Amino acid sequence: MLRYAVTLARRYDGLFTATFPDVPGAVAFGRDDQEALEEAARCLSSALARRARQGLPMPAPRTQGALTVAADADPAATPVASAA
Repeated sequence: MLRYAVTLARRYDGLFTATFPDVPGAVAFGRDDQEALEEAARCLSSALARRARQGLPMPAPRTQGALTVAADADPAATPVASAA
C-alpha cells in the first residue's frame, strides 16, 4: 500500500484544502480538517485512476509528512486517510 503525504491549509474563507505534493493537481476541500482528509482520500483515488486511464506512470510517494493518505497499488481501490 502506497502512502502519500497530504498538506492541510485553512483558506481565507474558512475552508480547508488538502493537497498532495507528489500528485500534481489533486486538491480536496472540506469544512474542517477531518472532512478535508476524507475528501482527500477520494480525490487521491480519482487522481490515480485518471493517470492510469491516460497511460501516465503512477507518481512515487517521495515527500515525507505527518499526515498521509494510503492508496492501494490498484488505482481503482479506495484510499484511507490517517495520521502517521
